[in-house]
Amino acid sequence: MKSQTNAKASTNSNASNIAVVDVQAIVNSSARVKALREAQATKVKELNLWLQNAQNEVNAEQDKERQQALLQKYNAEFALKRRDVALQYQQELKTVSDNISQTVAKEAEKKGYSMVIAKNIVIYGGVDITEGIAKIIK
Repeated sequence: MKSQTNAKASTNSNASNIAVVDVQAIVNSSARVKALREAQATKVKELNLWLQNAQNEVNAEQDKERQQALLQKYNAEFALKRRDVALQYQQELKTVSDNISQTVAKEAEKKGYSMVIAKNIVIYGGVDITEGIAKIIK
């Protein structure tokens, strides 16, 4: 009996050292992420405009061989531009993600949490530190 009580007490004290964080909520409330999304949307619009202009130029070309050459040229350029835009966006999001992870780790250590778990996988328990992290990340 005594070992069961001690096991329960040990479990209860460890439970208070576990925090949960809603990473998606932090990302969605981040001004930096909002700015990145807006910049990405602008880049995509610019890329679509460039593509439309390229298509117009290809369509205006009367010589079929030149038209085919232009089409190949613009397809290759478009693929590179699209890749560059996507890579830059991914790199910037990774920087934000790394910043969130570092902030969570610092806050967890500062407040004495031994573990922080993503809130969406926890059914019950843990101290929700999302709001505090979101305020720091802003």
